[in-house]
Amino acid sequence: MEIGCGARVRDFDGRRYFYFWHYERSNGHSMRREDYVGRVDSEKAKADLLRRMAAYHRKAEQEFARRRARTRAAHRLGTYLHLEV
Repeated sequence: MEIGCGARVRDFDGRRYFYFWHYERSNGHSMRREDYVGRVDSEKAKADLLRRMAAYHRKAEQEFARRRARTRAAHRLGTYLHLEV
């Protein structure tokens, strides 16, 4: 499983644009996606980019907490637990 996200700037015809890249699961595989956010000189695009990054990190933290709780519960019960990675 791959986790991570970030910003990428692409140049087209002398203009610069923000893209938000992140990993997501699809059919059991991690895939890197890029989503258009807006022009680099746009305050709205900058704010949206930061909002997307914060949301991605919150979701990843929640997912790890859920997996950690499942693993600890299985360990206490002495059972085998298959975690999809």
